[in-house]
Amino acid sequence: MTPLLRGMIVSNEPGYYEDHAFGIRIENLLYVKDVDTPNRFGGVGYLGFEKLTFVPIQSKLIDLSLLSAVEVDWLNDYHSQVWEKVSPLLDGSARQWLWNNTRPLVKQ
Repeated sequence: MTPLLRGMIVSNEPGYYEDHAFGIRIENLLYVKDVDTPNRFGGVGYLGFEKLTFVPIQSKLIDLSLLSAVEVDWLNDYHSQVWEKVSPLLDGSARQWLWNNTRPLVKQ
């Protein structure tokens, strides 16, 4: 029951688990920071998150038919950020692997 405070680092771990079968979890680290919002509601400040880890989400495990257009856009935006931040650090087959795993997904 610890409240979020500016400067904390937390993990975001959405997952899906089947009893006695398998589980899938996506985990990213997030930095808690002050954010500007269009409405301050009585002058109260708000916190938001900044991503710290940039690793592709395994798209071959995603059933795009279950995602909305907004969710596909979020995933493509996240993968674009991964590519932009990580690709300059790689070359050769590692860079190609990253591209193969961050290419935009298209919902049919």
